[in-house]
Amino acid sequence: MQQESVALSPIDKVLCLQDVDIFKHATTEMLAYIASIAHEVDAPKGQAIFSEDEISDAMYVVVTGRVRLDKAGAEILVVKAGQSFGTWALFDNQPRLLTATALEDVHLLKIRSEDFYDLLSDHDEITPVIFRAVIERVNRLIGD
Repeated sequence: MQQESVALSPIDKVLCLQDVDIFKHATTEMLAYIASIAHEVDAPKGQAIFSEDEISDAMYVVVTGRVRLDKAGAEILVVKAGQSFGTWALFDNQPRLLTATALEDVHLLKIRSEDFYDLLSDHDEITPVIFRAVIERVNRLIGD
């Protein structure tokens, strides 16, 4: 089970979020709003953060440590500090395609999809910025 943690200042959270690909076009003010819904969690080495086929409900940003993403036991990617994973959970709430496991003790920012939708409702100026980044990401994936 993930443990809640309180360690980062709002400014530290903004600094962590500014390099996340779907937030890369966001202003500092927008990042501050997003930071306000980013909850800190810790996971010890070996703990599953989420499992394949679980309903997705949050994305994560690695603050410290490394997280292994695998599918059916086969390693797909190792996510390091400053990188995010589970991003599509903000948009689809579908079963997870991968399992995420802490390779070492990790400190994460967790953004729940429900909180994210509430934020977009309250601050609709963020929506086009997010869509722009998502479209860029999809274009990269399909090679357009």
